[in-house]
Amino acid sequence: MTLRELAQIWREQRVNSKGQPLSPSTLGEYQRLIESTLRRFAGKRIREITTQQLEAWRAPEIKRAPNQTIKAYKHLLTLMSWAQRRAWIASNPCVIERGTAYTPSEPPIPTPEQVRVMADNAPQPFKAIWALATFGGLRKGEILELRRKDLEILKDGEDRWVIVNVSRGVIWHNGEAIVRTPKTSAGVRTVQLPLEASPILLEHLKGVNINPDALLFPRALGTQEHWHKYQINPYWNKLRALAGFPHRFHSLRAYHLTYYAQTGATLREIMARGGHSDIKTAMRYQKTTGRESELLRKMN
Repeated sequence: MTLRELAQIWREQRVNSKGQPLSPSTLGEYQRLIESTLRRFAGKRIREITTQQLEAWRAPEIKRAPNQTIKAYKHLLTLMSWAQRRAWIASNPCVIERGTAYTPSEPPIPTPEQVRVMADNAPQPFKAIWALATFGGLRKGEILELRRKDLEILKDGEDRWVIVNVSRGVIWHNGEAIVRTPKTSAGVRTVQLPLEASPILLEHLKGVNINPDALLFPRALGTQEHWHKYQINPYWNKLRALAGFPHRFHSLRAYHLTYYAQTGATLREIMARGGHSDIKTAMRYQKTTGRESELLRKMN
């Protein structure tokens, strides 16, 4: 049995924590690791893969692409452990000391000044997408599956708050949009947006079909087709260039959750707002935002 064959059998049998088959995007990512980062071993018989071969592969790869190398090694470790439990191999070659140890650098987030530049220059309908990520911390797949029925308007005197009910997301597989529920129950949540987001969303709603099931962001007006996975890229590339922020759209989610944490939100509140089931993930957002002087003054 080759590594490629082992990986295929594993993917066919693997289920998530709910006992459900893995999503097409997750399965595709595992297959990609076999055919790209681990391609030199893909056609090898699993009994012929040795620790020495893995060490010789890992040493240069960890310098070239550390994140991908660690992902690939972890997946290989899972596959080989699975094969060993079935007595398909006598021993597991994935015994490199600290082979899975890697701490990635913290992804950068925009400054408040850069966010203001984006707010002043983002065009509709992308401005509403940008606002949901920046002021709500929603994931791209969650945003692009939102429908009119998922938004509520709460009136409080002259203020109108926008409340977003997240219960689904869209993923893309072979160019096809697939709607599915969140991986964990934590992903189902209600997010109230700050008041500065209200004008942006309310303006966008004026052009959305009154049908409760109408997509907030259809690929073309009058359709129920989702935006393509990369359709936001031209908008985002132009906007981030204007703001001087050369990083990913996902950084907007990190920006929101970081500053939400800085308001004094507890870990449980950060987890609830971000839709996290893992406390370690939520803790990433409790990082510095340059408030050391302010905090130290409070200690005096």
